[in-house]
Amino acid sequence: MTQVPEDSEDPQHYILENQVPVICDDETTWRAFMNNGDNLLVANDPAGQFQVITVFLGFNFGTTEKPKFFQTTCLGADSEKNPHYSATWEKAILRHRCSIKCGEILTDFAAERAAGIDRAWEFIDCHVVPGEMQFILKSEVDALKAMPQDKKHWKRRGRMIIFCFDV
Repeated sequence: MTQVPEDSEDPQHYILENQVPVICDDETTWRAFMNNGDNLLVANDPAGQFQVITVFLGFNFGTTEKPKFFQTTCLGADSEKNPHYSATWEKAILRHRCSIKCGEILTDFAAERAAGIDRAWEFIDCHVVPGEMQFILKSEVDALKAMPQDKKHWKRRGRMIIFCFDV
């Protein structure tokens, strides 16, 4: 077993060593690793009315230039069929934490809507950058409607609503 060189062809099997994907050339070792669910589960947490699960795949779902070894899925959400992938354990944990926040926001949003509070806005995309997750809305008007004032971990910048991890 060797650490994955950046310029190598993408081998078929990987295991984790100290949370780092490494090539596993031995089929028996790889199967034993994959058959132990504790080796595969990175995190599994409730997120409002949803469940967020992040797992190690045991193979590279991406390319050698942009590897995807970890998968994060928000169960019960419309995006369930479109999971997010990460190259490293650290990025997978960050994506997992962001997905929990998204699930909590969507749960709160549904409760507000059921209570007759209209905070309707159009979500375009989200980005994860060091220390924050950025939710991009269609317009600054939508962002203002979604979040009229900043809160402890939440800031509004133009048409973006920002969740700050380190506040």
